Amino acid sequence: MQKKGAIEFSMTTIMVVIIGVAVLALGLAWVRGTFKQIDELTKSSLENAETILGEVAFTGKISAPATITMDQKDAKKFRVLVRNTQTTADTFTMTFNSNPNELSCVKTSGSANSVLVQPNGVGELTGGLIADCGPGENGVLQINLNGNTAGSYATEAIAIQIK
Repeated sequence: MQKKGAIEFSMTTIMVVIIGVAVLALGLAWVRGTFKQIDELTKSSLENAETILGEVAFTGKISAPATITMDQKDAKKFRVLVRNTQTTADTFTMTFNSNPNELSCVKTSGSANSVLVQPNGVGELTGGLIADCGPGENGVLQINLNGNTAGSYATEAIAIQIK
């Protein structure tokens, strides 16, 4: 009789240990996933905050993000603000230049539409970057704003960092 009770006790102990390990593994996976989501939300929030602060402090002709950090295979959108300091309304378009030795792995796209900006008004153009790079292929992207009336209006540089 005592042997039967001992076997039942050891089986119960083994089952409790197995269930405990399974719950622990599931809990660790859940915690890891939660921290990954928190990390992504934090990065996104910091990028948005940088954009908003740049817009608040925008006093010149052009405002663009100072740095865009991308993964090796990634796509990012960005906004460029233009302030018309002329006395007449003007239509602005955006073009990109980069050193082909630096950013050959990053494709650029600008907003297909131009933006009409009234005197002392602000307009927004959007751009996009598609990266298919190796690690550390960093460079500088130059943004040129051209106006129908003003011609070459303003330029700004964005540092592109590939993780």
